Amino acid sequence: MTSDTEIRNRVIAVVTKEAMIDADKLAPDALLADLNIDSIDMVMMLQGLEEEFGIYIPVEKAWRNSKPWVTFSPLLKTRSKPKADA
Repeated sequence: MTSDTEIRNRVIAVVTKEAMIDADKLAPDALLADLNIDSIDMVMMLQGLEEEFGIYIPVEKAWRNSKPWVTFSPLLKTRSKPKADA
């Protein structure tokens, strides 16, 4: 099983790339809305996470408005497939 640290690092990599946010702004309690993630960024971020973890993530308004970004980690841990070595 993938470790919490590995999941979190992979989430950080996708969020920083797709939403163009500096990793130092990703405090664990930072809300997605507070990070100025607009709807296009959110779609790109979700697609990036889906690709990275090999899963489908349903788009829910609650994720955009009231959830800390780290809420992706537990969801991804339970639903992700191991990343194949390149």
